[in-house]
Amino acid sequence: MYLMIQNLGVAPLEAFTLLGDSGSRGRMDSIGQFGSGNKHGILLLLRKRIPFVICAGGIKLEFYYERRTIQESDGSQRETWIVMCQTSGKVNRKIDLNWSADFGIMDWTETRMALREFVSNAIDWAGRNGGKAEVRPEASIRCKTGHTRVFIELTPEVQEFYQNLGDNFLYFSNPKLVGETFLPKGPSVGPRVYFQGVLITTLSSQVPSAFDYNFRKGDIHIDECRNSNESVLRARIAQRVNKADAKTLAILLEQMSQGDIYEAALDDFYLSYTTNDEIKENWTSAWKEVAGDALIATTAMANSPVAEHVRHKGYRVKEVRSNTFVNTAIKFGVKDIASAVGQHAAQGRVECETTPFAQQAVDTVWGWIESLNLTKGKSKPSVRSFHQLMDGEEQTHGFYVPGTDYVNINRDFEGREGIKTALEEVGHYVTGSTDMSRDFQEFFITMVVEACI
Repeated sequence: MYLMIQNLGVAPLEAFTLLGDSGSRGRMDSIGQFGSGNKHGILLLLRKRIPFVICAGGIKLEFYYERRTIQESDGSQRETWIVMCQTSGKVNRKIDLNWSADFGIMDWTETRMALREFVSNAIDWAGRNGGKAEVRPEASIRCKTGHTRVFIELTPEVQEFYQNLGDNFLYFSNPKLVGETFLPKGPSVGPRVYFQGVLITTLSSQVPSAFDYNFRKGDIHIDECRNSNESVLRARIAQRVNKADAKTLAILLEQMSQGDIYEAALDDFYLSYTTNDEIKENWTSAWKEVAGDALIATTAMANSPVAEHVRHKGYRVKEVRSNTFVNTAIKFGVKDIASAVGQHAAQGRVECETTPFAQQAVDTVWGWIESLNLTKGKSKPSVRSFHQLMDGEEQTHGFYVPGTDYVNINRDFEGREGIKTALEEVGHYVTGSTDMSRDFQEFFITMVVEACI
């Protein structure tokens, strides 16, 4: 028994004998491009000692080895095996292909790789000639006018490939998906990645992916073994998610709100690679479909005291188990806790009535600064107090928002610690500078010098 791979249209002999010749290179609708796949397939089957015959219309092609001696520069000799092709039928000819039998031996190692090439080329040739590619078992070898046929002995490996034909080629399982990027999830854990509808790899993952993925020419680079770098594929997946429609994004966001998936760990640089109004609309529409008017939050934020405080204020908060997706969604206009209640409130700083100590501390500090003529022409700032919603051990003593005329002091700090906090925040107010800036340091150095002289 044989596995027959057939397509309408007769392939030229050069498709099987001339290394580098390709009828598909430059055609965006085809799978092939290198001009080496068929030849590597032939060599691989020869090395595996799997019998096969190719029929190009009425011409039968059979391949075999001939021994050849090579003379080295040091006078020694070694033997190699050269691939030959014998044609019969309409054309009787012996062709010296001048290929070493070991060409591709380091990379082309699995029988399925040869079968993939023959089927891929059959799909390309069939499409070019307005027909369909067929793959089926046949009891005998017979050429057919107007068709190209490849007959490969039905070994267990070949039989396994045939049984999984639909998984390896969207052309046979669901041809409508060949032009799609996001594919319904298959049985593997990590995403299966296709190129022009042909399976090239399954990416490693400890958690399931939401989709399998299909790329076309220009999307990714593959080598002559039809392999591509895993990190490159992850980046390309993220770029496609970036531009996905609202329906696709809604599926991803919904699954991330329920559990861990592969896409949650995509790189945020590529996930937000392109920004325009259409992309923003897709992301905001997707979130509205999934969560309505709820605020988006990471797992840590959704389970924090801040989120609980926000819920008590009447907001709904929905968790998405991916920091990168949350950050990207916020960038594209999806509302989060900070956009609803302000950045400082989102960090757990809740404004409350100004405490007497906070006011007194700022009055005292300002008196020192006025006495040293270091106010830089500014009036005394007003004072606001806040309390910190504790999240672990983090607690803010005080803060100043640039451009405002008030300082913020934590109600829980009094005594020396409260005075130090007031001094620092008033220093930010006077200088308008940040903690590590030279102006901020210079202000306090001058203050110490003026106070001591």
